[in-house]
Amino acid sequence: MTTWICDGCGLEHPDSPAPPAADGCVFTTDEVSVEERGDLGPHGQWTTHEELARQPHTTEHRDHGRGVHSLRREPRFAIGHWSFLAQTPHGNLLWDPPAYLDDEVVAMVADLGGVAVIATSHPHMFAAQVSWSHAFDKAPVLVNAADREWVPRTDPVIDYWTGRAEPLPGVDLIQLGGHMRGSSVARTADGSLLTGDTITGSLAPGWVTFQRNFPKHIPLSAAVVRRIVDGLEPYEYDRLYTLGGHTIDHDAAQAVRRSAERHIRWVSGEFDHLT
Repeated sequence: MTTWICDGCGLEHPDSPAPPAADGCVFTTDEVSVEERGDLGPHGQWTTHEELARQPHTTEHRDHGRGVHSLRREPRFAIGHWSFLAQTPHGNLLWDPPAYLDDEVVAMVADLGGVAVIATSHPHMFAAQVSWSHAFDKAPVLVNAADREWVPRTDPVIDYWTGRAEPLPGVDLIQLGGHMRGSSVARTADGSLLTGDTITGSLAPGWVTFQRNFPKHIPLSAAVVRRIVDGLEPYEYDRLYTLGGHTIDHDAAQAVRRSAERHIRWVSGEFDHLT
């Protein structure tokens, strides 16, 4: 039996002797609209961890300080996101895990203290979450219950949560919605916010943006952006890191508030007279 990986999104699918059909990815189903499942572009080719390991590649590693590290495969595979390892005295959180694993990247993570728990910002980041769990003593994998239908490879290591969870002392998972129904962020004990695509970077330093569909640049509504920002108000944070590699190293909470207010004013029509 082989674990098959979609080269369009990087998600593992159930083990089987032969690869799934060309339209067999969980994100190509026609049962729901593209607006609900997200728009990830071309899908349908299949690979394996063994094949990915054979391909020439390296793993980029960034140390952001305060126990936050990020990793990314080069050349990029599938979505090509940055994965994060947040070190804590009680074990490490692997956030938005890589879509591949081989001896090199597993050893790199082990040298940083290993993995105590795995969590994701939204379904497009499930990646190789089950294989990563099995590589580290079957660490629990936390999936937001609103996104249960998008889990292609089920396993007893998966636990479902909703609203807020504390997978490790001082580490908060916060469901904010927006990009997808279960979209979430992780806040470390020292105030670093790992946002996935729930909040993302922009071309302007110190600003962020809020989108429903990234390939087509479709923004979130004013009401949803307000809900996201209000949902973060009880939490203190000063740094922010996105899956695309955007970073805000100071005053991140103020940057989120400022960006949200500008977004809300534009999509509400306040500046229509300028267009």
